[in-house]
Amino acid sequence: MVSVLMCTYNREKYLRRAIDSVLGQTYGDFEFIIVDDGSTDGSEALVKSYRDARIHYIKQEENVFYCCAANRGLKYCKGKYIAFMNSDDEWLKEKLEKQVAFMEANREYGACFSAAFLMDNEGRDVTDECPDMRDSFARRYHSQKECMRFFFWQGNSLCHPSAMVRKEVLEKVGGFNLMYCQLADFELWVKIASRYPIYVTQDRLLRFRWDVKGKEQVSSSTEEHQVRSYNQQVRIGRELLEWITDEQVVEYFGEDFVNQSSASHLELEFERCFLLLKCNGGMEYPKAIGIDRLERVLNIPGAMEVLRNHFGMSIFEIYEMDKEHMYPDPWKKKEYEMQRDKIARLKEENRRLKRQIAEYAGSTSWKLTEPLRRLGRRAKSYGKNCRFKRIRSKTGV
Repeated sequence: MVSVLMCTYNREKYLRRAIDSVLGQTYGDFEFIIVDDGSTDGSEALVKSYRDARIHYIKQEENVFYCCAANRGLKYCKGKYIAFMNSDDEWLKEKLEKQVAFMEANREYGACFSAAFLMDNEGRDVTDECPDMRDSFARRYHSQKECMRFFFWQGNSLCHPSAMVRKEVLEKVGGFNLMYCQLADFELWVKIASRYPIYVTQDRLLRFRWDVKGKEQVSSSTEEHQVRSYNQQVRIGRELLEWITDEQVVEYFGEDFVNQSSASHLELEFERCFLLLKCNGGMEYPKAIGIDRLERVLNIPGAMEVLRNHFGMSIFEIYEMDKEHMYPDPWKKKEYEMQRDKIARLKEENRRLKRQIAEYAGSTSWKLTEPLRRLGRRAKSYGKNCRFKRIRSKTGV
């Protein structure tokens, strides 16, 4: 059996289509856990209007956001597999059937994902208008090494409502981390992929709602979401190096080592630090993350000898790293505030000038004097042509 877990909060507008897409699956052996995370719209009445015994409705009295709601829902899941669903997306009818078939035939995989169609808030297909997101969801990983390297250097590429995970795998790695309101699913995928291979089918098994203009979704590309995503991805990258074993560090990141012969635990602890101090691919980790880890490693007995003899580095090279700005400081903060105030003043001046221009353009005097301005422009153009002709006659050009 499959446990379908869907959390919802004030999604009445899209909720019926999401529910219908789950109930309309060709694979029928599932339970449908719906956690209402304190909705204040008509979501509760909508869900209760269904008379399908597979639906189990759980209402939370107040909104506590996705992680808490999903972890509560996981406690009710009894299936061999758990499939995650968003309350504003839609599954294609073969979604569960195809994924269950794959997971049954490939028991070494911890989770299965799929590519997706993209749609806007009106349900219009925008798959080809968003090629980066489309291709990201379709990205395949041919090994755990390839997967973990991409996660560490690039970030997430997996579509949350396409996921099907073995329940026993979730029980081993734990549920959603409450600190990750933006990248809670990514943090979970990294924990799973650090222990099990994952699979991404190229079949598009759902329609994923993608609104890059508005702020309705957690996944929308607003500035605040981008900032939060970066902050959380930094922490996930740091934790990734904690979760994997020394053997995995060598296998996955050996090509990035400062010393290719690093093998002992202490040597690999230093290599973990240096990975966080290195920019590779699309992800740049703040140096403070690597420096904080170095501080712990340097206090391990024998660390100074390893630093000097294995890496050919002195403590003074570590001290040099502290010359760069790594934390918000009074100088940077003051500079930032001055730039922010300057930009705000320029924006206000720009708005004032636009309003002034609009007032002039709409005034009666501006309209009445337009013929005179037209004559002035013609006279100016005529004068330029005459000067150009005199220059040509003198130069013989």
